[in-house]
Amino acid sequence: TIKSLLHFFVYLFMIKNLNILVLLLLSINCKAQSPIIDIIDDDGSEVIGAYYKDVNNLLNPFEGTYIYTSGSTTLKIVLVKKVLQYNSQYYEDLIIGEYQYIENGVEKANTLPNINITYLNQRRHNIDGNFLVDKNFRVWQCPDCSATEKRLNTLLKDVVSGRFADLIMRRTTEGGQEVMKIKITNISRVIEIEGQPTAPDFALPIGEFTLIKQ
Repeated sequence: TIKSLLHFFVYLFMIKNLNILVLLLLSINCKAQSPIIDIIDDDGSEVIGAYYKDVNNLLNPFEGTYIYTSGSTTLKIVLVKKVLQYNSQYYEDLIIGEYQYIENGVEKANTLPNINITYLNQRRHNIDGNFLVDKNFRVWQCPDCSATEKRLNTLLKDVVSGRFADLIMRRTTEGGQEVMKIKITNISRVIEIEGQPTAPDFALPIGEFTLIKQ
């Protein structure tokens, strides 16, 4: 019938335009992620619209749950790799994470419930980064590292004091056990304002620790 034919042509028109829309979106998406830059080649220039990609999956070994224990003090860190994340300037692959810190049986901080939150900018997580460093990284040199080994330097936020620190991580093994050696250093300073309450001290542990992969 004429009515059926009309429905058929309307259907074809909708399908055709849907295909055009999909192709257009794919085209825009591809252009938005150009050029593709290996994160190992990132020189800090922050190319607008680029995709800083973990081409060789160097971030993958850092994923997981790690725990440091000393008596009744524990530090638990959970790390997850996120790919193709947009930070309002460019796309990137990165490691995000959260933590729980218990000191002498008293919980000082626990951000683990935030690990499954998908922020518009994933760098809002309390651990974030994708800066890979070699054995000669001046903040924490590593004589035991091989010439090709890469460690990960991330930003750590203390939710108690609001201060930041460098969290440098090295994945390795000890006695057949997978471990993560870390260093927490370079604590940011807080500018004291006259008449305002004194800013709290950095609540997380400072120094070098070995965490066992769970």
